[in-house]
Amino acid sequence: MTAPRLLLLTPPAGSLEAFRAILDAVAGAPGAAALLRRPGAGDRQLLAEARMLLGPLPLLVHRRPDLARLVDAAGVHLPERGLPIQEVRALLGPDALIGVSRHDATGLAEAGDADYATLSPFRAVPGKNPALGARGFRDARAAAPDLPVLALGGLSATHCEAALDAGADGIAVLRAAREARRLLDILGARKG
Repeated sequence: MTAPRLLLLTPPAGSLEAFRAILDAVAGAPGAAALLRRPGAGDRQLLAEARMLLGPLPLLVHRRPDLARLVDAAGVHLPERGLPIQEVRALLGPDALIGVSRHDATGLAEAGDADYATLSPFRAVPGKNPALGARGFRDARAAAPDLPVLALGGLSATHCEAALDAGADGIAVLRAAREARRLLDILGARKG
């Protein structure tokens, strides 16, 4: 499986009905994937939500290769200080998609065994590291020229072009997931 160009992150809490409707609206869209990331959710809740989200797009599970394997998800997305990529690959197999979160050039340089990385925050996000901005993103991106890197953090359709111009191969969004169709159009127009 190839790296996504658009990664749609679940809201951190609350119902996933509206998110599932977004996934249904872009079902089968090439280059799109969903990421189940629910901080604080219990195992049974995560299992039920993973099963609910399977189908319209490839599903990745944050931090939990065991859960990804249990529901036959497309793969897993690991936090920066998460499990070693090689051990997760051994568990999930060579066809699983493994993404990683990174925040600087050093982290990206160490992500070579991943299938893709998110680099964040591109724009200011409350409670997160200072924004990289276009220049900071471009500079960090240079540390992993062969790794697909998605911009994450404060992005919407309005800012998608700036991230692509800074060297992003795609984008990951949380609040802007409702703009999925428009984002796919922008990414499609910028393909190749």
